[in-house]
Amino acid sequence: MNQGTAESTGNDRDGIMKTPSSIHIKTPSSLMKDIRIIIAFVPISIFFGATMASIIKGGVSLQALINGGAMGFFISSFCVIGHYTFLHRLRYIPFSAHLLLSTAYYTFVALAVLAARIIFFRYPHETLAGWTRDLTATVLLTMVLSFITAFVLMLRRMLGPNILMDFFTGRYHVPVEEERIFMFLDIISSTMIAEKIGNLNFHVFLNEFYYDITDAILLAKGEIYKYVGDEVIICWKTSDKISNRRCIELFFEIIKIIDSKKRKYLDRFGFIPYCRAGIHCGPVIVGEMGDYKQEISFLGDTVNTTARIQEACKEYKTNLLVSSELLTRVDLPSDYKINKFGDTLLKGKEKPMALSGIEDQS
Repeated sequence: MNQGTAESTGNDRDGIMKTPSSIHIKTPSSLMKDIRIIIAFVPISIFFGATMASIIKGGVSLQALINGGAMGFFISSFCVIGHYTFLHRLRYIPFSAHLLLSTAYYTFVALAVLAARIIFFRYPHETLAGWTRDLTATVLLTMVLSFITAFVLMLRRMLGPNILMDFFTGRYHVPVEEERIFMFLDIISSTMIAEKIGNLNFHVFLNEFYYDITDAILLAKGEIYKYVGDEVIICWKTSDKISNRRCIELFFEIIKIIDSKKRKYLDRFGFIPYCRAGIHCGPVIVGEMGDYKQEISFLGDTVNTTARIQEACKEYKTNLLVSSELLTRVDLPSDYKINKFGDTLLKGKEKPMALSGIEDQS
């Protein structure tokens, strides 16, 4: 990785760090992202609730469908509210603890909704035996379904939003060639910071950095491919020029996020995680790799070249360096300044490549 000499004040002695005055990411807000998840989750829960009610009642009836659908709606709604209000904020706790807490919450919500239905919407023909039967069946089914739901959500978070579905559908079981954009982003002066604060504190420092930038990556439609020490590799599928520029907008959004949290980093660690990035695009081979520890890997010259571009940032004294291939595929707004550095022979390459630095002048 590139190692600079950034001081604890956050000023890089190369004199290249600038903080933008505005946010450029034009992607939907996190609220819209959550709404899309809710729109998908709630109807499924209504359908499943109606199905469960018909099974418990021993047959399909309009009353069972309405009751089950209504319960599915209320249970899923309260589960979603709980997930985004407090369960999501507890992602720092261990996997098993988070899984059990989520399961317990989802089960409690289901039982509370069932109890409310029995208390406030009891029907004349219902008996105590019927209530007991419904309650017992609901408890067992809810505990199982809550555990499965919590486990899948946790697994989705561990693998990434799209990776779990790719594995499930077998999309890359047979390798395919795709056009992708890659960003290699690493922290300036990481070796010096690790030496100053110690390896254990440096691990916490890196983890804090990765937590702080994850939402911005997801909002920019980026996929986190790998964490490699102090470096994170992010990729996008190539699309139209306006969508492709999310990769550049993301870098400046990350700078703004870290700048807004610099007091936290200085108080806890004495250093600020300023970063450099290289961005490139081109064809890669995408496919499942490995046996007991599988992953979806990207192979090809595009990945290696992006790493070399990122390494060249220090030489050109810029925090963001992109290839000419990428620039032809993005539509940058006027408040971005492009500094063309001409052809460069990157390490390990036989042919020179045109590189440009990008600055935010807003």
